[in-house]
Amino acid sequence: MKLQWIPSTTLSLLRMVQWISWQRDLKDASLQKAIQPTVQSVCSRLVNASIDPAVIWEHLIDEAIAQDNDVELSPALCEIALIRGGHSDLQSDQIAMAIHRGLETCRRAFTTRSPRLADQLRLRYAPLKQAYESYGPGLVRSVGKAIWNGSPPTDWWPSRVSVHAVQPIANGAAGASSQQASVWIEAVLTDMDPDVPEWLRLVYQLTCMAISSHTRTHNSSSGTRTSSDTATGEAGTSSELPWTTAIVPLILSKAADSGMIPSNRFPLAKALSMWQPELPSAKAPIVERWWEQVGLTGQPTPIALKQLAAALSAHNSSDPSTNFHTA
Repeated sequence: MKLQWIPSTTLSLLRMVQWISWQRDLKDASLQKAIQPTVQSVCSRLVNASIDPAVIWEHLIDEAIAQDNDVELSPALCEIALIRGGHSDLQSDQIAMAIHRGLETCRRAFTTRSPRLADQLRLRYAPLKQAYESYGPGLVRSVGKAIWNGSPPTDWWPSRVSVHAVQPIANGAAGASSQQASVWIEAVLTDMDPDVPEWLRLVYQLTCMAISSHTRTHNSSSGTRTSSDTATGEAGTSSELPWTTAIVPLILSKAADSGMIPSNRFPLAKALSMWQPELPSAKAPIVERWWEQVGLTGQPTPIALKQLAAALSAHNSSDPSTNFHTA
């Protein structure tokens, strides 16, 4: 699996716009002040048209990630996001133009403050790329074999994956496209936590991408409907089974077995909070007990995942004890 690294200025901008629409603050206060009124204006226009702005930003980001380059903003791209969001009336082209004008205003303000962002992103992702190239391919193969009991399908890992490096705004974050073999990751210069290297976050997203692609293909051929993936990395997966949770201890375990991280520390709670922030922290002990008692090696993977799903669903913070049956 070859990774194609892309310094994505457009995706960086879209994530900042989304961030501000969530009423969160950028580290660059002057940039926030410059683009916040425009973001609010576009969001108001969408709400007045009975369109959820969050859905539009999500689809715009997903469309940007699905490209094999740093895609340019265009009215057509905005209209695709509208159509994907369920808005297809005769005014969609006008609304798309309004979104595009607003984004262009934001882009000009962004470019003024970071005129050489693409070059900066190349410098920023260089350490992450080097670390992944040193350790990642072997770990990826090991994780795939563990999921499939030693024999993953030949098309489990795509031959090429686009990795969009973006400007950090969330102290480390990543996600994947719901359509193509593409992921994104914040180009942080140093690990957010020394116990959980950022290149492991990339391995996690690549594994999530492979699971999503396989599940989508399998369910499409069987006629099963699934929920859509999200591009932001802040929500679930295309499968009802807790794949994205189960592979966290798997990746850490394989990394520890190979000496890539200290074997005397198992930073599962940290990794879950960093890679799966939507999972309540109180459920981390459930995942840890499941891994110790069941994991993905003692019995068929679907059965193990169903046990984890049942435990997470039934978990009560006042009674955290959970017993797993391994026979």
